[in-house]
Amino acid sequence: MSQPSDHRHCNDQQTERIPSIEELQQQIAALSRRQAELTALYEVGKELASTLDLEQLLGLILDRAITLVQAERGFLVLCDGTEGGFKIAVARQFETQRGNDAEAEISRRLIQNVLTRREPIITTNAQEDPRFKGSESIVTYSIRSVLAVPLIFKTDLIGAIYVDTRFGLRRFQDTDLALLDAMANQAAVAIHMARLYDSLQARNEQLEAALAELKETQDELVKAERLSTVGKMASSIIHDIKSPLTVIKGYVTFLAHDDLPPEKRQQIADTVINAIDTFTGMTQEILDYAHGESTLILRPVDVGRFVESVCSFLKTNFARKGIETKIALAFSGTLVTDAEKMRRVFYNIASNAYDAMKQGGTFTITSGLKDDYVEFHLKDTGPGIPEQIKDTLFEPFVSWGKEHGTGLGLAIARKIVEDHGGRIEVVSEAGQGADFVIRLPRTNLPGGVGAGQKSAS
Repeated sequence: MSQPSDHRHCNDQQTERIPSIEELQQQIAALSRRQAELTALYEVGKELASTLDLEQLLGLILDRAITLVQAERGFLVLCDGTEGGFKIAVARQFETQRGNDAEAEISRRLIQNVLTRREPIITTNAQEDPRFKGSESIVTYSIRSVLAVPLIFKTDLIGAIYVDTRFGLRRFQDTDLALLDAMANQAAVAIHMARLYDSLQARNEQLEAALAELKETQDELVKAERLSTVGKMASSIIHDIKSPLTVIKGYVTFLAHDDLPPEKRQQIADTVINAIDTFTGMTQEILDYAHGESTLILRPVDVGRFVESVCSFLKTNFARKGIETKIALAFSGTLVTDAEKMRRVFYNIASNAYDAMKQGGTFTITSGLKDDYVEFHLKDTGPGIPEQIKDTLFEPFVSWGKEHGTGLGLAIARKIVEDHGGRIEVVSEAGQGADFVIRLPRTNLPGGVGAGQKSAS
């Protein structure tokens, strides 16, 4: 009974068809082609990702498309924003030597069809394809086989790739269409990224231009503000100049006396010279502020003599209000500084003290040495700094209770001190006067003399 079953099993085995060697070779060839196509797509993808230059990228896309499907010629179009409108971005192998151009040799109807439907087109015989009936370019230029695929990134239509062959050469197959369509997806992503990069570059250039324009505008505003400040200072300058001129006038009167001892005459002459230097310094100070410039001439200065000369200049004017000047120097050695500019710092602080003390009082200058810094205290017995301006005291145009004044004295003082690598601050309580503390490096600016500064021995 088992024999019929065995016989049927043998028959089933005999009915299974074994592929022929020729069929196996065809399958192997098909797999090899597929592998070659995938490898080619991979290489093309890497190449397209290697550049963000849009013009270079478009040419690269078309060249690789022609090579990939072994086309004779081709072009790449980009949408121009109008309904069905496009422009040719790149063209290859068109017969421009005959006076023709790519625009004349393409089928606009075919491209518009691809763009409108967002679908690829393939024809193996365009001459007999009813879809292209009446297309003059197809007939005139003997176009035989055509491939056209849209370039789409997500939902955005970018353009299309067109390739063809003529004169009965190679005809495209469905596998060519699939290959070109796959490449078009890669190309659309690459074009989108290149456009995004161009957009970012353009935006960066716009921002850089805007930043440069803003900086230029800011510079102009700063300059205009300085010039405006000079204008506002005009009336106050006259008031500030009165002090040194009054000193000069008073002492010149003494110089006219024949019985003046030589020592006294020399002392008066020195005071007059200091007053003139102060006057000159004030005018230069205004010009420096207007132009935003500052140059330090650093020299070793004897602190004792420097403070004595400052107080000698202040005494005459302070005496008008019965204000006494005092000196208490714990350090009177050498300090490397720009004496004329630092003199102006002391005068500006003293001028504020003079205005603050209505009648009588004391203005004291002390000095000490701390950590190789010379520390000066310029203290008055006036009403102190008002709370309203404590935080902005050293800012430009800050003034309080003064009939005259520009509000620049302490701002300029701070700039001069900071140019020296030092620091200035104030300690004050209501009714207890003001103590201005100036700390200056004894030997030089930290790190040496900076840009815009000169040292002199």
